[in-house]
Amino acid sequence: MTAAAKLPAECESKDDVRAEIDRIDQALLTLLAERHRYVTRMAEIKTDPHEAYDPQRIEAIISRVRTRSGDLELDEDQAELLWRTLIDWNVNYEKGIIAARRRAR
Repeated sequence: MTAAAKLPAECESKDDVRAEIDRIDQALLTLLAERHRYVTRMAEIKTDPHEAYDPQRIEAIISRVRTRSGDLELDEDQAELLWRTLIDWNVNYEKGIIAARRRAR
């Protein structure tokens, strides 16, 4: 049985804070793994490696992330950097899958 999550103000020691960060990191990894499965499926659906990079879609996502970050009192620049890194990785991943599938034909 795991202990209930503590609010930041309820953490009384570095160990308390670290335990909460570890809990959140596990949740983030779980969500990233789920997201990755959808990215993989998108790569299976797309037929041309150039489809992986859609600047209009990317900028719409970044705009949404910045707005939502501000609403959550998260630094918008940091959130944008994280998402641009994630998107860049996904674009390259998709391109690789699509290109490999096309070479295998």
